[in-house]
Amino acid sequence: MWEEDLNRRTIRKVLPLVLIFLLCYISPLTSSYGAFEEKGAGARPMGMGGAFTGVADDVNAIYCNPAGLKLVRGVEVMTMATQIFALKDLTYYLFGGVVPTRKIGAFGISYSQFGYAEYRESETIFSYGQSFSPGIYFGLNAKVVSLRIKGASKSSEYGGASAFALDLGLLADISSRISLGVMAVNLNGPHLGKCSENLAQGVKVGTSFRFISGYIASLDIDLPISSIVVEPVIKAGLELPLSQNLAIRAGVENEPARFTGGVGFHWSVFAFDYAFLSHPFLSGQHQFSLSLHSGGITKQINRPQ
Repeated sequence: MWEEDLNRRTIRKVLPLVLIFLLCYISPLTSSYGAFEEKGAGARPMGMGGAFTGVADDVNAIYCNPAGLKLVRGVEVMTMATQIFALKDLTYYLFGGVVPTRKIGAFGISYSQFGYAEYRESETIFSYGQSFSPGIYFGLNAKVVSLRIKGASKSSEYGGASAFALDLGLLADISSRISLGVMAVNLNGPHLGKCSENLAQGVKVGTSFRFISGYIASLDIDLPISSIVVEPVIKAGLELPLSQNLAIRAGVENEPARFTGGVGFHWSVFAFDYAFLSHPFLSGQHQFSLSLHSGGITKQINRPQ
């Protein structure tokens, strides 16, 4: 009975926040610019099909839901590299780190780069995560995104430009095993230079279920905000530990229609993660992450309060 009352109180707190969050986000619809579309995060969430909005318990929270930064127990640093569709000219890499504090929340920073000499996208993210109350967390990303096209005039509309963008995240523990996450991407409707189109905007809603110690099932729904009708992207994932040092992952996604899989190995404070992403028409993608966790690898049965 006590747990049921606690769950009701938590839901009453969370639902108004989610509704306000979504209502504030939905603005006049505009077309979206093709640059800086989502390319994924580290190999751990990508091995789970990208369904990480309701998990977000490590350095990958910077990219999947900054509210989860508050769950990070110690300093974490990660690097990731991949070639999208196994093409050298579509190399994508990132570096990220999180520093938690006891009283004033957790701080994160990331730099990523995509492309080749003639076309290059870069993104710098400054992140912050804090808690409203035990079990309810919020987060913010402040992003500087830049696009450079070699040989184009600086005055050209598409030659090179930068923009400032904001993401907001919310994460709540509905119970000791179920969490709900929401993230608004490019909340402020950023524009690259003189281009009249916004960078891609959207709302992600995700949940996670920790059914046995270390075992996670997750589900995400990505809702693009656009002037044209765009189908939501649905993602689902699993993480299953085989031992204290080894875990396997699997996931599915409907757009593009594909499956993902991965493995994670950790020893002491170090972790190595690998993910494979299939594609219905193009070559599969291999993704590698190497990370350091000074607070140890997060155990998934109960959230730290």
